[in-house]
Amino acid sequence: MDSYDRDVMRFVLAWAPYGGPREDEVWVSFGISVEQLGERFADAVTRCRLRAAVLPESDRQLLARAWAHLHPVRRDGHSAERALQERALRAPKGA
Repeated sequence: MDSYDRDVMRFVLAWAPYGGPREDEVWVSFGISVEQLGERFADAVTRCRLRAAVLPESDRQLLARAWAHLHPVRRDGHSAERALQERALRAPKGA
């Protein structure tokens, strides 16, 4: 994880309680659009998870928070992604 990955993760997580960052905040901080920031956040989280075992503890904690933000867990313990998969499996055939 490099300093840019850290900055992106911290920025996205800091804005998460407020519904995400505003376009102007993203532009001033990173010089990219909100959509590009979202893509870079997801890419950084995915890449860094592959090397999580060798990251310092502080980076692993940040990465865990970022992963949880990308893949929220419902109250029943399933991820939102799994919920979509389960719904797709329950859909009637031919529907």
